[in-house]
This record gives sequence, C-alpha cells and structure tokens, in this order.
Amino acid sequence: MLPVIDYETGCCVRPCVLLLGYFDGVHVGHRRLISRAKEEAAARGLCVGIMTFYGGKSGRQIFDFSERLYLFESLGIDFVYAARFDEAFRVTEGQAFLEHVCAALDVRLFVCGADYTYGCGASGNAESLCNYATERGIDALVLPLVGFGGEKAGTSLAKQLLDRGDMKALAALLGEKYFIRGTVGTEGRHVGRRIGFPTANIHLPSEKYPPAPGVYAVTVVAAGVHCRGIANYGARPTFNDERVVLEVYVDGYHGDLYGMQLTIYFDFRIRDIRKFNDAAQLSEQLQRDLEKIR
Repeated sequence: MLPVIDYETGCCVRPCVLLLGYFDGVHVGHRRLISRAKEEAAARGLCVGIMTFYGGKSGRQIFDFSERLYLFESLGIDFVYAARFDEAFRVTEGQAFLEHVCAALDVRLFVCGADYTYGCGASGNAESLCNYATERGIDALVLPLVGFGGEKAGTSLAKQLLDRGDMKALAALLGEKYFIRGTVGTEGRHVGRRIGFPTANIHLPSEKYPPAPGVYAVTVVAAGVHCRGIANYGARPTFNDERVVLEVYVDGYHGDLYGMQLTIYFDFRIRDIRKFNDAAQLSEQLQRDLEKIR
C-alpha cells in the first residue's frame, strides 16, 4: 500500500524529491515529470514524493484519488502528499504554503512543470518557487511543457477526448489506457444472465469524469487475470432503465465477480447506445459486438 501523508497533520523525515502539481489526469506531461524526478532521486539517494488532492479543485477528475494511488504506485512513487482543497487551503498564501511543506517534509529537490502555480489566487509560480528554494538551499527543477497534437498535454484535452469517446487518442495522451476501478455490485446482474450476457456492474463515484455514453471494447483485470470484454456505459433503454451505470461483460469468464474489485481499461468505442425492440434483438447485437473484439 502506497503511504499517504496528510498535508494538514502528516510529516516525513526521509529526504525526498517532491513533485508539485495536481496530477489528476496523469498524462504524458506528468509522466515526464515523474520519470525525471525518479532519475534525480536515484542519483542523489532520495525517495520520491508526489503532491495531489483527495478530491478535486473543481469539477470531476480523470482519475479519482484511489485510482491515482494505483497509478502512482505503478510508476514507482514512494509516497503521496495529499491535501484537501478546502477554504483554509484555498486562502493560504504562496510562501506560507511552501513553508508548511518544508516544515513537514525534508525536501531536497522540487520538481514541477513550467505552468505550475500555487498559493491564494495562484499568486505563486515556477519562478517564485525557484527563488524560494534558492534562498533556503533547496534545489528546484522546472521542466518545459509537453505538447500533444499541437496543444498542451493536459487534463482539459483529456476530458475533450473522453467526451468524444476517442479512447485511442486518449491512451496516447495519458501514456496508457483510460481505466475505471470499482467494486462489482449485484444490481442488474440477473437481466444480463437471462439474455446470455451476465454483466459486472459498477457505479462511478461522483468525482470521476466519465467516458461518453456508448459501448466499448475493454480489457478487464480481475485478481491479476486479464480478459477481453465489452462495456456499456450509460442508460439501458431496451429495459427502460435510465440509470447510468458501467455494465461489463467479461468474455470467457465463468466465475462470480460479485464483490470483486475490477480494473477496466477502455480499448476503443464500438458504437452508440440504442434501444432494441426486445432482449433477443439486443442479444444478437451483443454477439456482433463480441465478434469485433475477438
């Protein structure tokens, strides 16, 4: 389990490289920062910490907090420094923020992107961070922004691709496939079984930025096993059910997934959601969808 140090109450005495930012999307720009931080840490004999937020600054996130922990651990981060973007944090002046960080952590090197801002009203920037660090004998490394298709690699662009259901372009931007992690519930599972397609149903947390409604080819990881599948994200109009849920059929899996945590990677979008005349017609379409992923 990746250690999480709370911004308000926690501390860490291990000398570290600290990555500063939001890191809600963990795109190719963030990955370059993380890679460089790890190189510097290895050369200096330091551990690597990364700052993020429990929830969001505003709106929904590409990856929620638990998904970010999963990603950070896979990328070789040693600890997470997590804050809540509440009113007290929002009004903290830039220098006070940096002093709080340095009192809690033994930072030897700050790493951030050229567009990094901090403090009340985003009054602090990469230049003022470097000045602060120099005055206190701390190193600071500011890396240039990473471009993607003529734009800045960033969360806003990732959300646009999600809105279009363009999972291939999104995977290129993020550096790996967009995924959803969640625990399988029982709601709706009997409907799928009746038509020959038992499904694992997952409700997205409110802070998660969802894909466009549609049917997708996915790769499902359950207890370390990788399987192909098809996923419906959105309503189920054939059954007059307007509730939005992620409904996944795992191809070739015959066990019970209820209560298991799944990681669902989105490969590509197959089609729009549509209303069929009856369950038999839906079943026929799902069979055609399966043929596209096999």
